[in-house]
Amino acid sequence: MSAPNLERVDVATRRFGLPRGVWKWAALAVALTVGASIIAVYHVHYVHRMERRLLTVLPDQVPQYPDLVGFAVEQAKPLFREHCAACHGKDMHGNTALGAPNLTDKVWLYGTGRVYDIERTLLYGIRSGESKARNVTDMPGFGVRGRLSDGQITEVVQYLLKLNARPYDVGAANEGQRIYYSARLGNCGDCHGSDARGDSDYGAPDLTANVWNTGGDPDSLFHHIKFGEHHIMPGWLGPLSLEQIRAIAVYVYSMSHPSQPRPAPQPGTNSYAAR
Repeated sequence: MSAPNLERVDVATRRFGLPRGVWKWAALAVALTVGASIIAVYHVHYVHRMERRLLTVLPDQVPQYPDLVGFAVEQAKPLFREHCAACHGKDMHGNTALGAPNLTDKVWLYGTGRVYDIERTLLYGIRSGESKARNVTDMPGFGVRGRLSDGQITEVVQYLLKLNARPYDVGAANEGQRIYYSARLGNCGDCHGSDARGDSDYGAPDLTANVWNTGGDPDSLFHHIKFGEHHIMPGWLGPLSLEQIRAIAVYVYSMSHPSQPRPAPQPGTNSYAAR
């Protein structure tokens, strides 16, 4: 410490009656406080800048920017735990009791698993009552409506087991196939397609992928066909900001696409995003 500084400390010490060491610690505390404030301001600026970038880039281009993906994942993890994990689980593996799908596989009820598709569902939900919600189709209860008997439903279940290369009863599966395509009985192909591979444009699941949101054992399949399903997912636009929804969409995408992100485009293809 220089002589002038020592003189100032001595003056302060004499004036306030405090030991010289106390003033040193006080000065250090002030310096740490100022440093922490500077870091906090920088962090806030950084978060705002990254949020702007996250929304400026088109949804399906975000995975091309590893720094944006990393930022989105870190922002989304606590949001997912708070708002999504109750249904989909902390590991995103879903919950068949609730009909909540596994978000880490390659099978999607709506869309093909792009960031845009995931974000679209997050924004407006499924059968949520929002005007833009995904609500074109529903799974009717063929048993409770008197369309199929319990025996016929059992035969359709056997056909589904056959489609998924699982053990099945040949005779029952053949009859179940007839019911599946019969316009008077099941007419299942009207939604799930003539190849039973579904239609992700309006949420008809692929019946050949052996992935079941409500359980794929014979009893669960029987219950599903007999009583139908009407699951609802809320739309999160409002409770969550656009930045938060985009971050969660990128997080879910990253969990279902664990490969390394592609290299970012060269500067000029998206000048703001490349900054």
